[in-house]
Amino acid sequence: MGRRYDPTISQALFQAAERMMQSDGFASLTIDGLVNEVGTTRPAFYRRYDSIARLALDVILRRYGDAPPADTGALRTDLLTLQRNDLAMMNSSLISRNLPALLEAMRTDETIRSMYMEQFISPRRNNVAKVIASAVDRGEIEDDSFDAEYVCDLLFGPLLSRALLPVELPINDLLARRTVDTVMRELSPRV
Repeated sequence: MGRRYDPTISQALFQAAERMMQSDGFASLTIDGLVNEVGTTRPAFYRRYDSIARLALDVILRRYGDAPPADTGALRTDLLTLQRNDLAMMNSSLISRNLPALLEAMRTDETIRSMYMEQFISPRRNNVAKVIASAVDRGEIEDDSFDAEYVCDLLFGPLLSRALLPVELPINDLLARRTVDTVMRELSPRV
């Protein structure tokens, strides 16, 4: 007969990981460091997570997996609302200190990659597609023959670039407005 599952250990591991990720980043996470801090064992960790990367992704998903939609009644302000939400996320210590290492984990781990795509990227891309579809319904865009994936790339690409590359350029509201302006120009033949 195996040990009884203790949900307080799960919560303690999660909280310790989140604290370490915010202060020191993904590189500071080790199984031994977590189980020592929580006062549990490696087997207890592995009953909950198959890797540090999986735990780190769970921390990110719990905080940012729920991408809030936008419905202000106008295409530009909807896009700007979505962009400002992503801007705040990219400026958080949880993302800025952990995203590069998580991207590397996604490159090598199909499960992590699938979870990231399904629970983090897809909801954001769906929000953009819904905003554009609403703009079509309101008559702001003549038709829906746009490439929503490309629009998502135009919005998120600059944020991701500045977060990952050592360019030391700000991820700020000016960038949010400029990226939305770029999308509006891209859609302008149809706006």
